Formats: sequence, C-alpha cells, structure tokens
Amino acid sequence: MRLEDILWLSRNISYNEALEFYNKDDEKIFEIASTIRDYYKGNIITYSRKIFIPVTTLCKDLCYYCFYRKEPNEGGRYMEIDEIVNVAKRGIELGCTEALLVTGERPEVKYREALNFLNNKGFRSTPDWLYYISNILLNLGILPHTNAGILSRYEMVKLKETNASLGLMLENASERLMNKGMPHELAPSKNPKLRLKMIEEAGKLKIPFTTGILIGIGETVEEAIYSIFMIKKLHEQYGHIQEVIIQPFVPKKGTKMENHPPPSEEYFLKLLALSRIILGEMNVQAPPNLFNDVKKLVKAGINDLGGISPLTKDYVNPEKPWPHIEFLRKELMKEGFILKQRLPVYPEYLNKEGYLSYRVKEIALKLIDQNGFVYEKII
Repeated sequence: MRLEDILWLSRNISYNEALEFYNKDDEKIFEIASTIRDYYKGNIITYSRKIFIPVTTLCKDLCYYCFYRKEPNEGGRYMEIDEIVNVAKRGIELGCTEALLVTGERPEVKYREALNFLNNKGFRSTPDWLYYISNILLNLGILPHTNAGILSRYEMVKLKETNASLGLMLENASERLMNKGMPHELAPSKNPKLRLKMIEEAGKLKIPFTTGILIGIGETVEEAIYSIFMIKKLHEQYGHIQEVIIQPFVPKKGTKMENHPPPSEEYFLKLLALSRIILGEMNVQAPPNLFNDVKKLVKAGINDLGGISPLTKDYVNPEKPWPHIEFLRKELMKEGFILKQRLPVYPEYLNKEGYLSYRVKEIALKLIDQNGFVYEKII
C-alpha cells in the first residue's frame, strides 16, 4: 500500500474494517502499524522515569484479577506522608520526574479504618488526601500523575492544580464483563458508562489524560476493538487523551482468576497493531515489564513504553520487574530508535492552551529541553 492509502485508511477505518483486518492471517497489519507510527512519531520511543506510590491498597471494589487490593487484615493501609516524601526524594535523586499516585476505589466508603485514617489527618476523602500529597510532591519538584478510580468533576478540577495528568483505564467498554461470574461482577466502579463519563469530563476540563484497555480478561475480540473506537471517539471530540495503554492481563496467585490464561502473544500483538491503525497519530503504549520483547512491541506500532522506575516496583504486577532503562535504550538502538524520557505530561500538551495549571507548567518547563523531553541523568 502507498503511504497516502495507509494514512487514509487510518483516518477513516470503520469498526467492521478493523475487525476484518484483525481476522486476516498475514503480517500486513504490523507493516501498516509501523508505517503509521513512523510517519507521525519518527524514530523516537518515549518513557517516563517514575516512582510508583501505592497511596492506599484498600479498595471498596473487588476485581477478580486484582492483586493490588488488600483487606485491612491483609496489610491494606494508607501510606504516611513521611514514607511518600522519602520515596519521592530518592526518586528525584535517580532522575525521576513522575510520581504515580495509585489508590483503590474510595476505601473510606467501605472501611472504618480508612475513614479513621483520613479523619485523623483532617480529610474527608481519599481525593482530598491525594490533593494534599500532590501539593507536597509538586513543591519537591516532581510531577504527580494520579490514578484513583472514578473522580467527580470537582475532584478533577482540584487535582488539576497539582497534577500534570490524570488517568483511568477504561479496561473495556462492554458491560457484559460485569455479569455474574465475570471479572467485574463485584466492581461497580468498572461500569464502562461511569468510566467513559469521567474520561469525557476530563476532556471538557482540558486535563491531559491516560486511558487504555486490559486484554485477556474474558472479553471478545469484538469488544476489545469496540473499546478502542470508544477511546478514539472521545479524543476526536476533546483532544485530551495523551496516551492509550494496551495492557495484557497477567494471572496472579491468590486471585479468583489465578488459573485464567493470559492472552496469547498473537492476540496481544495483533490488537496492539490494530490499535495503532485505529488511533493514528495518538500515543500508543505497552508496558515492557508485562511483555518483555521490546522489538516486537515496536514492530506492532507503539511509540511509548510508559512509566519505568529505577526505584519502586510495579505494585499492580509485583512479580514483573521493570527492565533496565539502559537495556531498553540499547535494544531500541539496534532497531534504529532513540529512547527519550518524557514527563507524565506529553510534550504536545506542555504549551497547549488551558491544559496545565501555572504551578505544574512552571515546574515542568524547568525539567525539559527545547523539544519537550527531560534532561536525562544516565543512571
């Protein structure tokens, strides 16, 4: 196919055409995905050097595949502010510019322990506590990115003051996954209507936003493709979705889905390539600790590797260590790509009108070069 035809396809592809592409048994899907990525992104692959801060592992919901969530008697708790500050300071020394703040879904609604912790600190809710934490981290010179489940408009407005970006995985747009026996049966916050509504609200508020899908949890190919189109639709309307993560499910011992098989390599990579074709010039990410062949990820059309930490583990997938950043750099160089560190807000949003608060932008601009990438410490 000519480049003009490939770009036209990407801009105009329909759901039925995407499904047809997926069902074709050939390598063209990867060639087309790579061509689209090369056209829009060149030979630069980005990542964010981060610290992962599990603000609280308590959660009112129960997803059948989740290992992150803990009951109070299993060690579920909130981190104290001195713990968070100590990790942040060590991360800054290692060149980290992102503080990923992760919580369970509103644990104070379910657990007396959670409500007592917050009340003793002078707060009513986990989002209030996150705002306080974010303010401290921003003053230290590291940019927060919050992933705290469903947030209200007011809560997002507040967090925008001190966060470079916010995130919420769509996971899947199918309500079927909430049916009895399905992975989101006991997780009402995973209702795709609620998630799509929050993503849309973030667009109205001009918040740089991260979302994506989780594949291999029982969805059909059709549902996965439909979910990608729903993300594309919201971005076309508001222009705020800075990255789309295509994340493979990893079974965890001790969860209800511990014996559920992970997605096949073919399924994951073809969906990844198809996502690039559907999403065109958007930033497409796949986590390199969950699929450790970065060459295949690049072949499938990614242009970002997400957050990688030289200090903290992936608390959602603790058995999957981050690959070393310099190893990734060398592997990508072999394929003709350059690895660049970005902030938790992508370069294209740094000067986009209304997307960053004055405080966040002031700190962000001190960390980057003229192209919007971070001045890196090679560690």
